[in-house]
Amino acid sequence: MTTLKDKIIEVGFADHILTDVDLDGLLDGTAAARYGMVNKALKKGELIKLRRGLYLLADMYRRKKLSKFFIASRIVPHSYISLESALSYYGWIPERVATTTSVIALGRTKEFATHLGTFMFYQLPVKEYEFLTGVTRVEEIKGEPFLLASPLRALADYVYVKKIDWQGIDYLTTSLRIEIDKLIQIEADDFIEIRKIYRSKRVLKFLEGLKQELKK
Repeated sequence: MTTLKDKIIEVGFADHILTDVDLDGLLDGTAAARYGMVNKALKKGELIKLRRGLYLLADMYRRKKLSKFFIASRIVPHSYISLESALSYYGWIPERVATTTSVIALGRTKEFATHLGTFMFYQLPVKEYEFLTGVTRVEEIKGEPFLLASPLRALADYVYVKKIDWQGIDYLTTSLRIEIDKLIQIEADDFIEIRKIYRSKRVLKFLEGLKQELKK
């Protein structure tokens, strides 16, 4: 009997992130029968559930390993990579980040624990037209695009989410271990751009404190 895993590979979807609609198109029979086949594939470890209605074949059946940043962009569409994940991407913090951290504009903060790791989505209350300020589209691997915050945007998001008060530049260089050489690369225009996004007095004070410190 052909399994769901076999059908996915047969149609060339082995490296695709699949929705319920995709799976329904591959399977015959009643809704109950299709549901049973999906559950069976999940229990056998052939299929990974990313969130409700979103799946991926297990690593052993795929030809390539998908970027976690791309996967995050599919788990919650219109989210962007930020906070520790973005800072690590740019080499601003030395630690390897286990949880993939993203920001969303709508809904509540969400966490998805999967076999591929944990994905956190922090809600940021900003105006819709400002949400993607300081965010760019990245596609290092063809077919796997994602949105990525700039270093200063990622840092400002971190300050907002973690409720960090300005304590001087030593917090950044000691606690977060960001090298001063990275910080002095921030342009004056970057501060102007990022300041427009936030209404939080804590974030605005932090950005102003950092800006003034870098002038010294």
